[in-house]
Amino acid sequence: MYKNGFTIIELLVGLVIAMLCMVMMLMLFKQITRTGLTASQDAEYDAQLETGVLITQKLVQNAGYGSGQAEDISIGSHNSQNAVFWRLRPNLELTPITYKCQGISETITAEESHYIHRLVLLKTTPDSCGTGALTGKNWSIDQPIVAIRSDSNSPIFSYNLDGSCTPFGLSNIKNGKKLTIIGARLGLTGIGKNIQRAVCLNNIP
Repeated sequence: MYKNGFTIIELLVGLVIAMLCMVMMLMLFKQITRTGLTASQDAEYDAQLETGVLITQKLVQNAGYGSGQAEDISIGSHNSQNAVFWRLRPNLELTPITYKCQGISETITAEESHYIHRLVLLKTTPDSCGTGALTGKNWSIDQPIVAIRSDSNSPIFSYNLDGSCTPFGLSNIKNGKKLTIIGARLGLTGIGKNIQRAVCLNNIP
């Protein structure tokens, strides 16, 4: 009389199939986790990049306020990184006339396995900067604006100052110079197009 059961070969085959299924599930879990982490890092990168460009847009619109001279904005560098500098009068009623100079630049530092790009607000020392060329003044970091983590040590932010601006796309209205702010998407996955924002500098002739 025979009893029903499994042979040793059947048990081994079943064990191998179960192990293969477990390995496949673990590989799938690892891939999903990696994809989710990458998407989260890229979303944070884009959010910081957009924030940095937006804040730069708002700050640089002060260029030439109360002065309105062509030399009130300039493209240059700070610590070998791209920078934009501008001058304004913080108080139009104050006599004698005093000017304030500000700027935006980027610092890049290596931390662990990545690079940290910090967009920073610059100030002159002393605070009252007077007239003259902006690129020749003594600039120091006032405060950080955003910090972006990247695998690349290439600069993220760059600036271009060119001719007259056409506000709201109206070709028959030309007023002031135009500053173009470019933010490169050097995210951890290296995908996506650069963002570009134009600022009409209405105080600059």
